[in-house]
Amino acid sequence: MYPVRTGRHCTFLLHAHLVFVTKYRAPVFTDEHLHYLEQVMRQVCEQFECELTSALR
Repeated sequence: MYPVRTGRHCTFLLHAHLVFVTKYRAPVFTDEHLHYLEQVMRQVCEQFECELTSALR
């Protein structure tokens, strides 16, 4: 089961699903782009005290 977070007056379990799709699905993301995006997403998750559960490699 997923951990449920609580606050003073609330209980919550949040999920986000991000999908990056380019116009006409053109293959413009290189491995370098994907690696950089993963680093940025991990930093943001750390700041928001959340977990990145999967990333493209």
